[in-house]
Amino acid sequence: MKIGVLLPSRFSDSGDYLADARALDAAGVDSLWLPDDGFDPWLVLAGIAAVTGRARLMAPVSPRETGAPDELSRRIATLDRLSRGRLVLTATPPVDARATQALISCARRAGQYPVLLPSTGDGAGGTAAIQADGLIGAGDSPEQCRELFEEIARRREQDGLKPPFELWARIGQPDGREDWRRLVAAGEAAGATGLLVASNPRLLDLLRNTDEEDDRSDLTLAQG
Repeated sequence: MKIGVLLPSRFSDSGDYLADARALDAAGVDSLWLPDDGFDPWLVLAGIAAVTGRARLMAPVSPRETGAPDELSRRIATLDRLSRGRLVLTATPPVDARATQALISCARRAGQYPVLLPSTGDGAGGTAAIQADGLIGAGDSPEQCRELFEEIARRREQDGLKPPFELWARIGQPDGREDWRRLVAAGEAAGATGLLVASNPRLLDLLRNTDEEDDRSDLTLAQG
């Protein structure tokens, strides 16, 4: 199961922010995501690219950016070079057929970059995702995505399309390790290939020590 972490769109201290990104990268997360409602995500991801080396960088692309394909292609090429080939493009709502096709065409023309599309919850996103490389499910739990994921899997099989194809489910903040394991199991049962969770102070410990219990008596002893 891939784990993606949604980073804050704004920050006050760039050193702490980049240190968090570096720590998540070292902890083995699959990808680092940014929303498109704060600082310029392309510039932020360029900074993250400089301090990480493993995690994929998910660059949000808005419909307005697809209207300037030359400028978008330049941004894609620049961030791809800075990240050493770790770039993935994620379309931001609203899901528009013209903008979606323009993004996919630009990604293919620029160098076969993966494109993930959001689901609108009404099937429109699922239809568009058939042409892309993955889908980000609507809802706040894997269970809410199960029906859509199963539909996408059936349609791709009928069309003779084979993996790799990514299915991402959003999850809320886990309440401890037991809840974290439950969410991962629910994601697997729903057919998700990845779970997207917002960054929080506890997450890094959960990623590093998934199999440990919440009783950390060793820390208590160490601290007296």
